[in-house]
Amino acid sequence: MIASTDAYVAFDHVRFEPSSWQQRNRIKGPNGPFFITVPVRKPKDGRYRICDMEIDYTQPWVKKHLKSTELSYCKSPYFGQYYPGIRNVLENRFKSIADLNVELIRVILSFLGIEKLVIRSCELSLGNDEMLGKNERLIHLMKTVGAKSFYEGASGADFIDVSLFESEGMKVAFQAYDHPIYPQIHGGFIPYMSVLDLLFNCGGSATGIIKGGARG
Repeated sequence: MIASTDAYVAFDHVRFEPSSWQQRNRIKGPNGPFFITVPVRKPKDGRYRICDMEIDYTQPWVKKHLKSTELSYCKSPYFGQYYPGIRNVLENRFKSIADLNVELIRVILSFLGIEKLVIRSCELSLGNDEMLGKNERLIHLMKTVGAKSFYEGASGADFIDVSLFESEGMKVAFQAYDHPIYPQIHGGFIPYMSVLDLLFNCGGSATGIIKGGARG
């Protein structure tokens, strides 16, 4: 999706959702896929925005996740090419889950050779938009960054009111994508892994494989 846009906005000023993709992902080990989760602290001030959720470093998750990644992919063809960069990010002790996620996105985009502007919504002058509806909140953000087109995942069709965007002179497009099959270690192919799985297994071919799934 990012490769198909002019800019990517990390929507990190909205409410954090526990046990979601905001703090975890799946990798594939010798015994099958499993989740790796970054623990967060309960905010003292009651603010539950993604950008406010501090990472809990009292738990040894960095060492654990790096070890899990190494054990899962050390025999993959391109492990040595990408693992040091991922290790550097995880060992950087970012304060919030949003800080960590945005840096991971930027590093992975560089691995894929995708040069796009990455914007954080928490750094925009959006004012108090919490009382706006989902659609209105997105339209307000688009006006702030000067966007005229909105690209959303297929599931967004369940809540996006296209007519509201069109009334503001904005276009909406939904992703059409077939998950590609690519070579994986540890047995038969399993879809919906972290992009790390694709990078470690396929290296420089990863970007072409990702773009090959697009249907428009």
